[in-house]
Amino acid sequence: MDDSYKKYVVVGGLTYPGMATAPEVYGGKGRVKLSWLRGTDPSVVKARVFWNNYLDSVEVNIPKTGDTISVIINNLQEQQYTFDIVTYDNKGNKSVAAEVLGAAYGDIYQASLLSRPITKVAMHDQGVANITWGAANITGGAYATEVTYTTLSGDQSSKRFLVNEQTSDIFDIKPNIPFKYRTIYLPDSLAIDTFYTNFVNVNSLLFDKSSWQVIDFSTEHDNSVDNRVSNIIDGDPGTRWHTNVNTSYYPHFVTVDMQTSKSITAFEIYRMTGDNRACDRFELAISQDNISWQVLGIMILTEIQMPGRCIRSKESPRPGILNLQGCPDRSVIW
Repeated sequence: MDDSYKKYVVVGGLTYPGMATAPEVYGGKGRVKLSWLRGTDPSVVKARVFWNNYLDSVEVNIPKTGDTISVIINNLQEQQYTFDIVTYDNKGNKSVAAEVLGAAYGDIYQASLLSRPITKVAMHDQGVANITWGAANITGGAYATEVTYTTLSGDQSSKRFLVNEQTSDIFDIKPNIPFKYRTIYLPDSLAIDTFYTNFVNVNSLLFDKSSWQVIDFSTEHDNSVDNRVSNIIDGDPGTRWHTNVNTSYYPHFVTVDMQTSKSITAFEIYRMTGDNRACDRFELAISQDNISWQVLGIMILTEIQMPGRCIRSKESPRPGILNLQGCPDRSVIW
């Protein structure tokens, strides 16, 4: 009656060493790291990790001490893998396989990375720059942005800012020197390798204008939020200064005290959008003392909708006072 199963019976039974406990896979760039807990079976002397349907494997010696066993597998193609970990005792008995899933990353993942955009950089006095960040590709693994810049002392420095920061400050950046930044990615929370986007160069810094003051101007239509002269330095292209519509004439002007002398490479002027009555010729002048003035040039803005017009200065002057003048022939709204 035993003939049907007798040939399958192993005399003395089978011995199964303790299997790998709590295995984890840490993805990397063309490689992975596997780790698992040693377990309580002292007879285990080695393990073998299999992948590609047991076509590839690597042997791992189990040291006599330590709580965690780990191995790095290199030269992997970028894809998902199933790894089977089998342990062995000194008699060659093997355990039940412990299966764990993981991935290696490479050029395909690298090509999907997006730089976190900068929406604004405001330059304060004494070398303080405030960066306003756009949305980061968190679902793709973005976790920080690295900014490389020149310090006030002329040295190169780098700082990292986490993606949960909406704004970041650098307190020792040298004005008028371009900086660069890149976004840092981890493809998953257990990844052992970091990926980077290409550097993005930032060649201009906008001054923070919160302390600037309008010290002279021609007229206001009224001092309402929609028309007041301080709108010209509020940083919002959607607001306007409206000169008096009944009693004022060209030239319309505004003089702004920047409080401190600043090294400036360019000025950008925004014309009021959506209204073809806006002034289309502007003269920009700078001064140190509000007495002697240097005219930088005349800008012509002819389009109703436009992002702004820039006047660049080759000499990087250090004025403390600006004067902007609307020239004929246009209406008093600009």
